[in-house]
Amino acid sequence: MSLPTDGANVPASASTIDVPAARQVLLATRTPAESLVKAASPTITPRQAAFLITQTPVPSPTRVPTATIPPPTPAIPRAQTPPSQLAIPSINLEAPIVPVDWHQTGTDDPVVWDDPGSAVGWLSSSSLPGEGSNVVLAGHHNIRGEVFRYLVDITPDAEVYLTAGDITYRYVVRERFIIPEEHVSAKQREQNALWVAPTIDERLTMVTCWPYRDNTHRLIVVAAPAPVGEAP
Repeated sequence: MSLPTDGANVPASASTIDVPAARQVLLATRTPAESLVKAASPTITPRQAAFLITQTPVPSPTRVPTATIPPPTPAIPRAQTPPSQLAIPSINLEAPIVPVDWHQTGTDDPVVWDDPGSAVGWLSSSSLPGEGSNVVLAGHHNIRGEVFRYLVDITPDAEVYLTAGDITYRYVVRERFIIPEEHVSAKQREQNALWVAPTIDERLTMVTCWPYRDNTHRLIVVAAPAPVGEAP
């Protein structure tokens, strides 16, 4: 068997090696390429012998693991009627909910909500539970029953229960903000109004005035649906 020779940069005096001596060296080292050297021609160049001894075997291909795609999270059912009851155990709140609309007090005045009285008001232009958008509730904190007086004490991860028809929806508080409303620019009020605007995610937003002795600010509490399957 003859091998192609690569004589570049190899001196003529080193173009061949003593085969018996090479075999003794190879048998002593017991390299993985020994069988290749023994099966080669009796006359090989040093470069060819080095290649046969040091060549690295190609690893076998490995299987690429298949990605596991988790099943989609089931959507919460859509309410068929407006919410009628609110419960927040952490602040001992249980109250009825009534629908309320917007009205405008004057040509230069911003629109405001109708008065829900001593109940919690559900803004009728907002989402129903399960519609995948913003469910907005509002209530007084220092007059007419003070239904949201202690909403300011709510903390993140507090649970909120909203009943609509025969379904009770469970939300978990994620954020709480106090923002100025009076003596601010029209642009600031427009920014504040975005908290009650439609959203691309399911959420519950509760709004009241603050502080207790005044109404210069707004308290905003945002809750998200509790994870499906998580025990209350």
